[in-house]
Amino acid sequence: MKNKKNTYILLTAVLLVWSILGYRIFSTVNPNKEKRQTVIASNSFKPQLVKESETFTINTDYRDPFLDKLSKKKVVKAKKVIRTTRKTPKTPFPAIIYKGLVSSKRKQQQVFLINIDGQQYFFKKNNTHKEVKLLRGSNKQVVLRFQGQQQSFSIAK
Repeated sequence: MKNKKNTYILLTAVLLVWSILGYRIFSTVNPNKEKRQTVIASNSFKPQLVKESETFTINTDYRDPFLDKLSKKKVVKAKKVIRTTRKTPKTPFPAIIYKGLVSSKRKQQQVFLINIDGQQYFFKKNNTHKEVKLLRGSNKQVVLRFQGQQQSFSIAK
């Protein structure tokens, strides 16, 4: 009879532990929404002032623990930077319109028709008119140089 009494006590203790455990799992999986919806209707929020943090520097003049010598500061030599400045043109590029190309079948020479400031000029490769030099060209575009500047112009339609 004593064994049955202990068995009933242990059985109730086990049921109690399992019911508490089951209740906690159930309440975690299905939370009560009424408890979570608390609204704070207070306009008394005041942000805290942020204090500036202290700055510090690290002293790197200390003894090397492996060599028993003071560490030497490495001297970094600045590389020499050579800067070339381009000369800005004294006058802007003139108004240029590329009109077209004329070529002969026999001599394979090409003559380019180019308007410079309203006047029409005939250019061959490496010819110069009004400080404008023709470097290269095709039937679609030409590359001209004026006071050290290069610029390409496409054919006008």
